[in-house]
Amino acid sequence: MLIKDVSIIEAGRLQSGRDILIEEGRITSVGSDLGRNSNEEEIIDGRGKLAIPGLINGHTHLAMTLLRGYADDMELMPWLQEKIWPLEAKITEEDVFWGVKLGCLELIRFGITCYNDMYYFPDTAACATREMGLRAFLSGVVFDMKPELLGQVEPFIRRWKGDELIVPTVGPHAAYTCSEETLLKVKEIADRHDAMIHIHLSETREEVDGFLLSKGKSPVEYLDSLGLVNERLAAVHCVWLSPEDCHLLAQRKANVISCTESNLKLTSGIAPLNTMMQAGINVCLGTDGASSNNNLSLFEEMKTTAIAQKNAYHTPANFSAEQIWHMATENAARAFRLGLGLRPGALADLALIDLKKPWFWPQSNIISHLVYSMAGGVDTTIVAGKVLMQNGVIPGEEEILEKAQERFLRLTS
Repeated sequence: MLIKDVSIIEAGRLQSGRDILIEEGRITSVGSDLGRNSNEEEIIDGRGKLAIPGLINGHTHLAMTLLRGYADDMELMPWLQEKIWPLEAKITEEDVFWGVKLGCLELIRFGITCYNDMYYFPDTAACATREMGLRAFLSGVVFDMKPELLGQVEPFIRRWKGDELIVPTVGPHAAYTCSEETLLKVKEIADRHDAMIHIHLSETREEVDGFLLSKGKSPVEYLDSLGLVNERLAAVHCVWLSPEDCHLLAQRKANVISCTESNLKLTSGIAPLNTMMQAGINVCLGTDGASSNNNLSLFEEMKTTAIAQKNAYHTPANFSAEQIWHMATENAARAFRLGLGLRPGALADLALIDLKKPWFWPQSNIISHLVYSMAGGVDTTIVAGKVLMQNGVIPGEEEILEKAQERFLRLTS
């Protein structure tokens, strides 16, 4: 595949007239006039478009896209206990299949080529994701209230380990829903398979206060005492961290996935990202599920994160567009150990954005426009060298929308 005459970002500036050559799922060359001696049959006209590395959604529950708009305007625990968990008791594999496909449609439309997820029926989610062509880090959720789920973790990892697109991980829901015994078993499995641990952590003040009272430790300190805090940890939310928590996470080289819009909507709070970054934590971005966000756009997440953090610290110079852009690209690629980027040898996961949109004009600071102005316009999404969307068209989209509506009506009837 050859992408001709496309623009890219170099040193923060827009550079036009570049070609990107893709072979066997990887970028082999980036330069000018690469097509002169190329015999590529598949050529994509990149004129008027910007190529960016595929974005990584660091935390979501993709099947919950089926529940978008179902239980709005509630705090976290009532939302979970009164609405979400009762409905999830009725979730079937077919619900998950079509919910994941619906979520994949949205990710593709927002230029997201990889996502990190925990939910029920992970094998079904993996099959649906592979059919859609996206890359994903997937785990089945683990709760003590459903003890049978723990026994499904390692078989799932064995089935999918080594897959081209699906990376199996371990997903304990949270320190407050998993016993010490469960967390230690989770750690043992993760260590055995060199797998990531994906967990909600210090999301609410009540969670942190509860641990301080019952264990004399913060949730971060508690997980560290069990050996779970390391470079393979994807710690989600981290809204209520002390400076000591931040330094501990940094020392252990853990990764934090911030989900600003979901946290704001559920009134959980604003994560202390400036303190985290000063401590040296690798901070990435996630949307959370569409049931609490209510969309899966990382562009919107970037803008909201920047604005919320500027206000939290009363410093408009904090959290520049460049810093936020790095969270969604380089930081995320580092956290998930993915070789992404517009460079030779990188995975051919990228998106093309139509620059002929009013929110990109006047053409001045392209990264600022992507973070603060982007209102749509992803034209083409490519994963592992395969085109998933071109000219805004995704094959099979209509069937997925119809099936998703059927599953929602079944769940809520």
